Amino acid sequence: MIDRKKEEGLTKRQKQTLMFIYKSIRSCGFPPTLENLREELGVSSNQAVLDLLKILENKKYIKKKEGMARGLKITQKGYDELKVSTYVPMVGVTSAGPFMETLEQYGEWKRLSGEIAKLTDKVGLFKVNGDSMVGAGINDGDIVVVKEDSEFKNGDIVLARNEDGTTIKRFVSANGKTYLAPENPKYDKIPITPETRLVGKVISKLEI
Repeated sequence: MIDRKKEEGLTKRQKQTLMFIYKSIRSCGFPPTLENLREELGVSSNQAVLDLLKILENKKYIKKKEGMARGLKITQKGYDELKVSTYVPMVGVTSAGPFMETLEQYGEWKRLSGEIAKLTDKVGLFKVNGDSMVGAGINDGDIVVVKEDSEFKNGDIVLARNEDGTTIKRFVSANGKTYLAPENPKYDKIPITPETRLVGKVISKLEI
C-alpha cells in the first residue's frame, strides 16, 4: 500500500534543494541558476537538477517559469515546509500618474510578514513612480503589495493596465460612471475604457 503522506512530503535531497533555493533568494536577492544547483548538489548534469525541480514543482513547493535562467519561485507551501520567512520578487516599476510601460525589475526580493505572507502565491510587489496617490499615503518610490483579483468595489486602490502600460489609482464606480481617480489635485481622472483592465488591489505598502 502506497503511503500518500510520505509520497507528498520531501526527501532529504529534495529538501536540500528547496533550502538552497531559499538561501540564494535571501542572501543574494535572486534564485540560483542550474549551475549553482549542480555545484551545491554535487551532480554533473543539468538533467539531474531539472528532475529534482520537476518533483518540487509537481509537489507544489516551487513554481518554475520556463525560459528564465532564474525563474524559480518558492510557494507558500514551500516556505511553510522550511519554516522560514516568506520572500516575494519585485515585479516592476509602475506609474502613479498617467499610464506608463511597466519597467521590469529583477534581482530584488522583499520579505513579507504577518497575514500578507500567507498570500505569497497571489501577490506581487511594485515600486511606485510618481506622486498622484500621495493623498492615499502612497508616495514616489514606495513599494506596494498588489493582490491579484477579479472583483473590485468603489474605493479600492487598484493596479490598472491598458495598451500604454500600468498605473495605480483609486477605482470609482458611482452614479453610473466608472473611472480611475488620483489622490492629488494636480492630476486628472482617467476614464475606464474597454481596453482598461484592473489587475489587482493594492493591499499594503512595505516599509523600506
